[in-house]
Amino acid sequence: MTKIKLNRGKEFILHIKKFTTAKLMKKTKEKDHYIKEIFKLEEVGEKVTVSALSKVFKVSKSSVSNMLKKLSLMELVDTSPYKRIKLTSKGRKFAKEVVAKHRLIESFLVEIMQFNPNEVHEIAEEIEHINSPVFFSKVRKMLKQDITDPHGSNIPKTDF
Repeated sequence: MTKIKLNRGKEFILHIKKFTTAKLMKKTKEKDHYIKEIFKLEEVGEKVTVSALSKVFKVSKSSVSNMLKKLSLMELVDTSPYKRIKLTSKGRKFAKEVVAKHRLIESFLVEIMQFNPNEVHEIAEEIEHINSPVFFSKVRKMLKQDITDPHGSNIPKTDF
């Protein structure tokens, strides 16, 4: 709540929603998913727009805009008006980590644990959010090949 005094002694109270740095920087699955989907759209040459993301996530354009504001404040995306949405270098590094985790887990589940490729996506969606560079480095080392996932998508090289 912010109080503003105007001439003649009148006082107005403004209710302004503020994003605290801690709240913005909090890692959430939703933020990870947005960054990952922007990366994937860029990867296949698709134009990244609010409308495109709205269709991907099946949410309103205003919901997408709100998330993009947060991601922009975190310096993960560039959202210049009337231009396509782009990952910043910081956003691209983060996206590569999330995408690599997801695709490595899918590969691990198929190659090591003998899952069918059509069974691994949802499991990888949960595991990709674990913050353990050592874990994902060991998963990578256990695989016979770490170039492509079971669906043929490239696994980004990253140090986690």
